[in-house]
Amino acid sequence: MKVSLDQLQSLPHGRLDLEFNETLDETEAVKPVVGELTVSSSSTGMRLTGNVQTLLKLNCDRCLKPYFYIMRVDIDERFVIADLVDWDSSPQKELRKGDDFVEALPRDNMLDISDVVYQAVTLATPTRSLCGEQCPGPPTPTSSSKKASLGRNKEGRKGENSIDPRWKNLKSLFPNEDAETKS
Repeated sequence: MKVSLDQLQSLPHGRLDLEFNETLDETEAVKPVVGELTVSSSSTGMRLTGNVQTLLKLNCDRCLKPYFYIMRVDIDERFVIADLVDWDSSPQKELRKGDDFVEALPRDNMLDISDVVYQAVTLATPTRSLCGEQCPGPPTPTSSSKKASLGRNKEGRKGENSIDPRWKNLKSLFPNEDAETKS
């Protein structure tokens, strides 16, 4: 979804209210991102405000099980006409400090709202995810699998069948080494 600065300035109040509802590829979102956004024009560019929400499917970093997470993101971005701002001169550097961060509009003065929402959702996605406060943690092995994971058979001695099942696939990478150790 794109909006041009000329289109906004031609509206009576220089403002456009939008119902955003798009599926964003390359995110963990399992539902479309929905929300209400307002694009307004000013003498220096555009401003995009509003909020969006979606449902993410994440994997818990502690127990490794998938879970769903409802994400709500507030958006408040300002875009300045690139021709009006000399980004290298010192007075305009003030526009990029602290909470007053702004971006330059593309040369064609078209704002890609889907891209702004995609960036906001991507940045708000948790980097460390836990399924909840009551997360059980990693599964604990049973007593018989503890012995197998230690490389011991039922008698407590190392044996041929004492490979930890998580490491069995690695054996296929080095089939010749296994034959050399037996001979």
